[in-house]
Amino acid sequence: MCTPMLGMLFQGIGAMAQAQGQRHAAQAKADEYRYQAQVDENNRKVALWKAQDAQDRGAKEEAAFRTKVAQLKGRQKSALAASGVEIGDGSALDILGDTAALGELDALTIRSNAEREAYEQKVNASNLAANASMKRMGANNAIIAGKIGSMTSLLSGASSIASKWQSYEYG
Repeated sequence: MCTPMLGMLFQGIGAMAQAQGQRHAAQAKADEYRYQAQVDENNRKVALWKAQDAQDRGAKEEAAFRTKVAQLKGRQKSALAASGVEIGDGSALDILGDTAALGELDALTIRSNAEREAYEQKVNASNLAANASMKRMGANNAIIAGKIGSMTSLLSGASSIASKWQSYEYG
């Protein structure tokens, strides 16, 4: 008589232990998702810092380059004037115009490269934010799945015990 009762008791304890294990596993998975989300959030901040750094470096490099072009134009004017060339027209004006145009093109290329680098970092930051959001959702889903699994284990165990109890009582 005691053996069936003991078996039902152990089955009930087993169902509760299984339910508790599922809850712990779900909590561990949720903690892992939250950790990964925080890593992505930190990396998003770093990417935004890198984007700002790219813009700042680009602006400084562009300004420094424009200064060098202005200095080159000044040296060209001095050299032309020292050679007795009239700076206001003809070939001298073409030389200075070409220097200015090429200098502007290079300065705009510097700016464009910096903006492109900053844009890539901002896209990366946006992707990391989306990843972090998905991982936070995964953490919530893991908790829900753990609760459902836990309840399923308890209900399954209770059903099995009830079935055995019925067989024991009427058998």
